[in-house]
Amino acid sequence: MESPRLLASMAGLTLLSSACAAALVTVPTGPQPAKATATIVDYPPPPARVEEIPLGKHSGNRCVWRDGFWDWTGRRWEWQVGHAVIPPPGCYFAEGKLHWSTDSLSFYRPAWYPDPQETPPPKSCTEVDCIPAGAPPTAE
Repeated sequence: MESPRLLASMAGLTLLSSACAAALVTVPTGPQPAKATATIVDYPPPPARVEEIPLGKHSGNRCVWRDGFWDWTGRRWEWQVGHAVIPPPGCYFAEGKLHWSTDSLSFYRPAWYPDPQETPPPKSCTEVDCIPAGAPPTAE
């Protein structure tokens, strides 16, 4: 049987390590809106890929993570890698959605949409790629 002191130390260490863990900040998400257009696809996508997330806990800016996703190219599924973005203000990201019917399979592409709660609505919902703070600058 383990001593109460050892158990208390282990519990404290677990609590301390979980308090120091960095939380991943991701894009604001929401449902596919009624105006979203579906594409008929031949078959469902493969399982999502596991991605390494390069955002450090000290990114210190507006960068958030947008997960990668499978996109239909007209004949096959193609993986679109996840990356750090600056989310467009007043917008949310609707993740991809499959809809099965008796005679077809429809795919709603992941996309940014204006948040209906925002007034006035944003003029555009275009994500901007982001380079986390501390990353070396790229040559132009």
